[in-house]
Amino acid sequence: METPIKYKFSDWLYNRFVENFRKKKIIEAFIFMDVLSNYQLFVEENNKASDQKRHTRELYARIVKALKDHTADKLLLTGAERIQEIDRELKIYEDDLRKIGCSENYIKQCSNERKTTYYGN
Repeated sequence: METPIKYKFSDWLYNRFVENFRKKKIIEAFIFMDVLSNYQLFVEENNKASDQKRHTRELYARIVKALKDHTADKLLLTGAERIQEIDRELKIYEDDLRKIGCSENYIKQCSNERKTTYYGN
């Protein structure tokens, strides 16, 4: 599923915050958070973009809540980058199962189960 173009910039800002926070680059992370905050104000001025406002507000609220709860390092990426991250994680998981000698049927079954259980797809 392709991310709508109107969400891509806010998703990109959010994902840069998440990546930098995970890497303990706190100053850079907060720069992206600040830009997302300013972008949120910019979007608020546009009366036509109500779903874009909501999406940007939700992303910013996730960051604020995670910072208050001290769980910002556990935030997940969003949009197309999240799908790529899931695919990478599943590939590593499948490779690990192959290394221990599991059959391809079992690997597919486990991979599908993991994707459904942990990633909701």
